Amino acid sequence: MPLFSSSFLRLAYGVWGANMLDDLSVGQIKKSVSQVRGVVSGVVTERDLLALTWVLEQGVMTVDQLHRAVYQGEGTASSRTAFKRVQFLEASGFLVSVMSPHKKHRFLKATKRAQELLLVRAAKNIPLSLNSPSLSETPHSEVLTEIRLAIRDSGKHGSDLWWRGEGALLEDEGFPKERFRYLMPDAIWITKSSRRVAIEFERARKGITRVRKKVEGFDVELNRRDRAFDAVLWISHDGSYRDLKKALSNRENQILRILPEFMNELKGESSNG
Repeated sequence: MPLFSSSFLRLAYGVWGANMLDDLSVGQIKKSVSQVRGVVSGVVTERDLLALTWVLEQGVMTVDQLHRAVYQGEGTASSRTAFKRVQFLEASGFLVSVMSPHKKHRFLKATKRAQELLLVRAAKNIPLSLNSPSLSETPHSEVLTEIRLAIRDSGKHGSDLWWRGEGALLEDEGFPKERFRYLMPDAIWITKSSRRVAIEFERARKGITRVRKKVEGFDVELNRRDRAFDAVLWISHDGSYRDLKKALSNRENQILRILPEFMNELKGESSNG
């Protein structure tokens, strides 16, 4: 009897790809077996696959963010489950830990092995390249994940592919990236009303000239009939707010919010249904 039967692969890979497993080639199945064979103990669950997808898309995440994104719904508010699953995924070679000089806690990155596992599983829209921000960019990525989580929890989003980060946009053949160059937004959020909102988070002050250049570039895109998004939401910390406010005066479809203000708006909308 082979070490990994097709029934075991279905169990290990969860619900996502069970119906697709029969369509995989022999070579793909052998590849998936070789990946799962190195797992220390236990089984890669459906939630684990979702966790790996989140980390791959966001670039880096903390254990607490993974807990809130994926594991919190397992009948307990404790983050113990997330810590156990992260330990398992690290020991199995799907995640690695990095320490940021700006934060005391560790961040998690997905490995090539995690990406290959998700691709073998025939999951849709898995990034083809690993989104690996530098250590200096981890605070930026951390906040973008908080923004995504807040939007998800508010319910103010579409039903499918409502969040696409910069990495996904760069890989999207239908996205006109040649029009942006240095103007690529951090993400595009599809609202419940199908409005496409480009999100631009400014963590630090960058100078009024640079900010105005980006604002004007977004205006050019917004005035196109084939525009890639319908509005721009600028989210700032206190340090970048003043320059952004000056640059965004009289910009109808470019909106400015301070980070806590935007988060509170989402919470208020969510509580009001």
